Amino acid sequence: MTIFIVIYLLALLCYLYTRNTENMRYRAINKYIMSTMYLGLGIHTFLQRYQFTSYHTLLLAALILAWFGDFFLVFDFGRGGDFFLSGNICFTLYYQCVMADFRYSLGDFGWSLIVAATMVIAFILACQFWPNVFKLGKMRWLMTFYLSSIFTHGLTGLAMALLMRGSNYMIMGIGSVLFMISDMILTAYKFVFGRNKWLVRANSITYFIGLLLIVLGMAS
Repeated sequence: MTIFIVIYLLALLCYLYTRNTENMRYRAINKYIMSTMYLGLGIHTFLQRYQFTSYHTLLLAALILAWFGDFFLVFDFGRGGDFFLSGNICFTLYYQCVMADFRYSLGDFGWSLIVAATMVIAFILACQFWPNVFKLGKMRWLMTFYLSSIFTHGLTGLAMALLMRGSNYMIMGIGSVLFMISDMILTAYKFVFGRNKWLVRANSITYFIGLLLIVLGMAS
């Protein structure tokens, strides 16, 4: 596992370097290597530990959808977003199933849904009052819908991490929080601040480390 993590982080460093170049080919290769690594570990762990007839299949589906999101996002932002949105829904349902399986009730993690709804409302109001800052145009409602899914995913993961401290599910939850932060950074990069190399790097670091933690949570 240590070798896997080292290779993964080296690939991430290579990806951060190629993000500063205009050569899409090298960027795509590094991105696909990391995506295939986290998916490969996820599939391997799933086959060893879980059954396809269990709710854990939701997690496998989420990782596969994230992989497709990574694949398409390189050349089709909208199509990649569709896969990530579907993946966010699967992650959210999986974490809720985990907490229910461990006898936590909606009252224990329902606050995460309220916070997610509040963040969505805040985003809608921000777009309404500052249209020159949040330059989404026709993408406004599509991004609102997508951000609803990632806020719910990330905050449900946070709730699971807080409720299940010291377990592998806490590692997964932290990974999902990083996943959420990466998409918030990507939204700022695409629609608010424009081209900014530091935002690009922060987006890549939080996203790929987030996915690494999720699959490491499976293997813990």
